[in-house]
Amino acid sequence: MTTLPTNDTAPAPTVFTPAAAVRGTVVVLVGRGENPGVYARFGRRLAFDGYTVVVPHADATDAEVTAALAEGEGARVLLGSDAGALRAWSIAAQNAPDALVLAALPLGDGDVPADHEAEIAARTACPIHRQVLDADPDFHWGELTGALPEHPEALPDVPTLVLHGEADPIAPVEAVRALTPDVAVVRDGVHDVLNDQFHRIVAARVITFLEGAAKGAGFVEPAAREATRSRKAAPLHVSARLDYALRAIAELIVDDAGPVRCEHIARTREIPLNSLVNIMIQLRKAGLVISRRGCEGGYQLARDAAEITLADVVRATEGAIATVPAGAPWGDLERTVREYLEERSVLELTTGSNHG
Repeated sequence: MTTLPTNDTAPAPTVFTPAAAVRGTVVVLVGRGENPGVYARFGRRLAFDGYTVVVPHADATDAEVTAALAEGEGARVLLGSDAGALRAWSIAAQNAPDALVLAALPLGDGDVPADHEAEIAARTACPIHRQVLDADPDFHWGELTGALPEHPEALPDVPTLVLHGEADPIAPVEAVRALTPDVAVVRDGVHDVLNDQFHRIVAARVITFLEGAAKGAGFVEPAAREATRSRKAAPLHVSARLDYALRAIAELIVDDAGPVRCEHIARTREIPLNSLVNIMIQLRKAGLVISRRGCEGGYQLARDAAEITLADVVRATEGAIATVPAGAPWGDLERTVREYLEERSVLELTTGSNHG
């Protein structure tokens, strides 16, 4: 565990560094009453799995948090607990990280702890963490009644893991489920879900999520959930993956002097780097781009932009032009969409031309 020098705005952040290669960087925003030392066990566990964990002081500004995120290596993940989760949510809406973890979101009307014993019971059922809080002179008791920061109405469009205790008396889980059905609920968990009695299971869930953010790994959604999501979706939906792929190809068309590195494309076209890496692999497998290794390496189009259609990109990233039920009028709809995309080349991404 180390601390980094910073300006006079807030004390230096606490940093937990992996012993070997860094897989990603997690910036942790503490909750009400907490300080970076509260997350020593959590930070060491993530560092053991290859993630640098940076815990700014509670007084750190949003600009300092954003800077810590930008300076990180690998996948850059913003994590917050309690009021820190609301801050992380707001910061992510303005400066999208590669992924977001929100723990113990203080939504809804819960119970207010009446005294020290009630607060510690509401916070954690872990005997070790109870001792840590009781022995910490920098921990501020009684702040769970404090004001909470503002937050956006909707979650940002980045991979997000929401963690919550099933028995959280401070922030009832029903209010979080009303925000999003995709909540990892810890059975019998209370408010400080990252430092509760099942902290090992929770840390493992976070690390699994981080691996997905860093490498693009994940599980196929159950068919029932996909059906539910499709009913909620708009009649025509363009995925973020397809949008990123088209942005990347547009950059390859404009910057055609030679291979273009993913870092340049991500920065210029505002694409999360780890998402872009996986997308470029898909485009390469589809024969739309070629790659070159080495210090002068990168990606470039495999053939002239005028010969690559929008339909080629859709098939490379989505697997199919459209998924519709058999029979009229859906067959006509699929054919119309396919013809529209096949008549337009990716060159139009930069020229803005159309077919009338």
